[in-house]
Amino acid sequence: MRPSHRILSLLRLIFLLSFLVVETRGGMLPRSVLADGLQQTDASVAVQTQRQSQTSNLPSIEWADKLRELVDKVATVSPPPARIELMTSNISSLSADEFVAIDERLKLNLTNRRFRIVAAEPVDADLNVIFSEGVEGYVIVAKIRRDVAEQVFLLTLSKGAPSARRNGGVVLDENLNWEPSGKILDFALPPPSAGKDPTMIVLEAGRIMFYIRKNSQWQLGQSITIPPLRPWLRAPRGHIDLSHGIGAGIARIPGIDCKGDFGNPDTIQCGFVDPGTQSWNGEDASAPKISDLGGDSVKLSLECDGRRVVLATGKGDWTETDVVQAYEVSSVNGQGALASGKPVAFDGPVTSLWWAGTGGVANAVVQNLKTGNFEAYIVTATCSH
Repeated sequence: MRPSHRILSLLRLIFLLSFLVVETRGGMLPRSVLADGLQQTDASVAVQTQRQSQTSNLPSIEWADKLRELVDKVATVSPPPARIELMTSNISSLSADEFVAIDERLKLNLTNRRFRIVAAEPVDADLNVIFSEGVEGYVIVAKIRRDVAEQVFLLTLSKGAPSARRNGGVVLDENLNWEPSGKILDFALPPPSAGKDPTMIVLEAGRIMFYIRKNSQWQLGQSITIPPLRPWLRAPRGHIDLSHGIGAGIARIPGIDCKGDFGNPDTIQCGFVDPGTQSWNGEDASAPKISDLGGDSVKLSLECDGRRVVLATGKGDWTETDVVQAYEVSSVNGQGALASGKPVAFDGPVTSLWWAGTGGVANAVVQNLKTGNFEAYIVTATCSH
């Protein structure tokens, strides 16, 4: 049987009276407190609106989608709510305003997913995000570490309009020469001979390979095995030195020199040498000659307005994307090396950087983090006037 309207009205009256009694005993909230709460709410909305307007300067809509995708990937490693220490850096051609907008949008996406961005312990995870740039577009490299576990995510974006890179200083151009199927330590392109096909010499940990270019493809012609003279030798680096001509070439890995006429591979002989006395050429990229340039550096036979040009890689480890930056070195005391022009970015670490033996040309070996393959690049530096 349904209650009558009179009974319902009586129940409502009892409820209201009991509510007033509770409020009187507990103390009514002052109007000022209520007003402050409303003001704080309005302020929060204002801050949120301001942050959203700041992030409207994203380079493209694709960035918004990729940043959401990145936060989704972070959530799979360290589910929210989690305390995250975030560090972002930009080694691409993105402008300062674009980088700020991207950084703010990333933080906004994280907080919207109930992550807490903190700058001190305790933290649940460390998130390091690098905005880099490759030949095909921008690359977001995110490394997240939770306890002892670490995971790296790569997201690629199109560049849209070509970025202006030739704005004065030293101009760098990178050209992908070859993408081998395995790991390489170094490569060399001997000067072409009249009437003969172009050749390329490639150094691996256990062999020297000689390629001939036919029908726009590099074809293996001959290979020389480097004997494993010491089982502990892992050959973390290597170099092909043709500075004295192809007829007196040397291929080096730590503890082994292979010498001979590199135009006639049958003459090449490999033997053990003391690694401590092994000469690695005056342009050795394994140890920077000028401090604070980057990871590896190499001097070129190029001067711009009387200043020697040096190329240097970034300072990251071999799990990060990388760049090659040109520097102009002045002979005037105290001036040191100054970054010149814009760097070229790669989709992985530059594992080898050597002067090619002519002008402002260097050979760079890159391990592409997206494909896992090694790539052989020719980097050319020219003076911009």
